[in-house]
Amino acid sequence: MSRMSILVGIELQGSTVSLQAIDRRGTVRAEVQEPVSVPFHQWWGLHPDERVRSVRAVLQHTLQEGKIRPSAVSAIGISCEPSLVLVDAEMEPYPPRALNWQDLTVEQANPAEVLRSTLASYPSILRSLHSVFDLQDWLRYRWTGAVATSTAFAWNSGLSSPHSPGQRWNAELLQQLGLESDQVPPLMPGPHRIGTLQEELVRETGLPRGTWFCAGTTPQAARLWLAAEPRPGQGIVLLEPNGATLWRVGGEPKPSDSVDQVLPSPYGDHWYHREAVEVADPRRGETPIADVVYDAASIDPEQTWSVDRDEMVVSADFGCLSRAPALLAGVGLGWYRDMRPMWRKRCRCETLQSWIDRFTDELGTSDVETREQT
Repeated sequence: MSRMSILVGIELQGSTVSLQAIDRRGTVRAEVQEPVSVPFHQWWGLHPDERVRSVRAVLQHTLQEGKIRPSAVSAIGISCEPSLVLVDAEMEPYPPRALNWQDLTVEQANPAEVLRSTLASYPSILRSLHSVFDLQDWLRYRWTGAVATSTAFAWNSGLSSPHSPGQRWNAELLQQLGLESDQVPPLMPGPHRIGTLQEELVRETGLPRGTWFCAGTTPQAARLWLAAEPRPGQGIVLLEPNGATLWRVGGEPKPSDSVDQVLPSPYGDHWYHREAVEVADPRRGETPIADVVYDAASIDPEQTWSVDRDEMVVSADFGCLSRAPALLAGVGLGWYRDMRPMWRKRCRCETLQSWIDRFTDELGTSDVETREQT
């Protein structure tokens, strides 16, 4: 029997570390979710190394329980909510408390604004600052020793060039903040291979030497990327806990666009523009928008859909954890050179009715298997 290669995706979002393993076909082989004490959107509330330990513990638990065969892992992809980590000359993160970040509120915690205010309040940091990271960059550094960041962080930090947004740093803005060009990491697209696991992690986990770790993206951009083939003008409605938000595939943002209204795709070849903060929500029986794809991380199994179920189109990962972080690692490995089959074969959209039918069938199969086992 040939060795099955799998991709591992790690998502740091909300109050959960999620780990998912998929095979080349995009089939989910294992899924683990564990809570964290401080939500990831409150990135300033915990030392970055505490986050690294939490993620490492989830990975080790998954391997120890036999949910993933270590030798089968080929690459690791990641998505993480926007955050900020400042690293000193000794390659250690400045503790949030040393920067008075514990006084921040959720409303104040925009990484771009926090970076500016911190450097203004603590100018001495500039002399000893090695790199400006986000949390997934710091995790990747701890696991691989590689210094790099993603196009997502370049955009969220507000320091990317207006002429090549997300692709290049803005030299003028860096100078205004007192930053040198070597104090910001090299920029890479989300699927790009950054580094391989260090020997210590290989020994402790049994993962293969040469396991690649990819650049990563944000959870929201990852969901949008995998929800539908990104044709220009394609609309995607995210059903979030507080409502339904419409995004649309488009070109590069304008200099006046804010970072929370436009998201770079993980691959860097298109952008997602937030067209409406609140649109018709089919969970409340409101008529779905035509010609868009609906996506959601979780759906109540008891949800009553008072809509035309054959007209509403949903993503392949509707109602469950997105496979995007893992699949992006596969793109980095060159497994999916032609991207169009990604959406047409592995991640096909379907009608809400077909999703409900499949969900019901899978639930029934699970019940039968449980009864037989007991």
